[in-house]
This record gives sequence, C-alpha cells and structure tokens, in this order.
Amino acid sequence: MRNWIKARLRPYRLLLALPLLLAACGDENTAVSYLAVNHTAQSIVSITINDRGGILNVDAMGGGGKDVCCVVVPRTWRPGLTVKIGWENDGDWLRDKNGEPVLRDGKKVYVPVPWKFRTVPIPEYTAKQRQHFDIHFLPGDQVMVKLSDIFPEHKDYRPAYPEEKKEAAR
Repeated sequence: MRNWIKARLRPYRLLLALPLLLAACGDENTAVSYLAVNHTAQSIVSITINDRGGILNVDAMGGGGKDVCCVVVPRTWRPGLTVKIGWENDGDWLRDKNGEPVLRDGKKVYVPVPWKFRTVPIPEYTAKQRQHFDIHFLPGDQVMVKLSDIFPEHKDYRPAYPEEKKEAAR
C-alpha cells in the first residue's frame, strides 16, 4: 500500500518543485536589448537571433532598428557561449538581357537572396556591459557580437562605427 501511495504522489512532487526550478533559471539569465551595425555595402532586410525574428532594414554602412527588445543572456559570462545569427541581404529586381526590370502583371519582379547563418562566440562580458547586445555584420559574410555599455557611435566603441555613415550624418 505504501509503495502505491508513493507512486501516485511522485508526479506531484515535480509539480511542487517546478516553481523553484523556474525561479532558479530566471536568476541565471537576463534580457537585454539589441542593435545591429552593418559594416558592408549591402543593406540587410531581416535578422534572426537563435532563429527568432529581429531587426529589419539595417542600412549599408550603418545601423538599424535602434534598441530592440530582447535577447536572453546569462547574467554571468561563461566559456563556450554562442549565438546563431541569420540575415537576409536586400535582393534585386529581375532584369532582362538588356538590364531592364522584368514586369509581370505590370509590376517589377523582386528576387530575394538566400538567408545566411553564422554561429558565433559571445565574448566575455561584465555586469556593466550587459546594457545591450550588439551584432556587427562584417565584410565577407562574417558576424561579430558583443555586449556593451556604450553605443556604436561613441568614439571609444570597437569595432568603430562605419566611417561612411559618420561622414554622411555631418
């Protein structure tokens, strides 16, 4: 009889412990806003972070989306942290042999480009740097991420904000 009672109560023990387990997980992680900086000559029309939607329209040689909420990161950095970044560059119009846009039903035909993906390391960060999560798109389809407490336009920020964009803003 005693074994029967223990067997019937076993699933409920997990339910009773679940709030404690969830609270412990919440203490380990924190949500931070994110932004993107594009160091390439091609605009980016969409981004995913760990297969979740993100910023749209990151101009070539510039930034996009301001701060967007949120990416969940551990409160304390640990070796081996990575993130999967996906992005889609701006496509182009379908063109005929003369270079003219092709029309179908009176509308230009847009040709999207394939999505690209990179899994990259998250460099070591401090509690102070957990202000925002920055994604840098670099030439050659390279991606770099970092957590920072200063924004990309700041003179001490690295990698430096693209010079072409700074000059255009002046």
